[in-house]
Amino acid sequence: MKVVICALVVGSALCGLVLVGAAWAETAWVDEINNSLSFSTANYPSSNWEPYHQKLRLLREAISRGDNQAVRMEMGKWFRMLQHRDHGISDVAAGELYKFSLMGTPIQEYGIAVPAGPAGLGETGY
Repeated sequence: MKVVICALVVGSALCGLVLVGAAWAETAWVDEINNSLSFSTANYPSSNWEPYHQKLRLLREAISRGDNQAVRMEMGKWFRMLQHRDHGISDVAAGELYKFSLMGTPIQEYGIAVPAGPAGLGETGY
């Protein structure tokens, strides 16, 4: 009896770890984009980065809810913000974040429409 209970406890703990690991993996790409955003925030302090941070918070919430439509919509907005250099970010910062986001985002998984990058990046649209 003790063996069965012990096996159930261990099995439950392992299932919990798998679920936590899966949830972490779903948002790992957003964390990487957020790290890149933090780097840009530190290196280009004169820009208004708060709307970009807010967009990533909305994105993380959408992923947590399993709302793929919201993920697709918010990432589309993210790429458009970078394309247009919204909120006064520099050309260099926009280009860096755009390229990094493009590399790390599971575009096909979510069906994200990616507009052409900021001017000067060439043909990068999907």
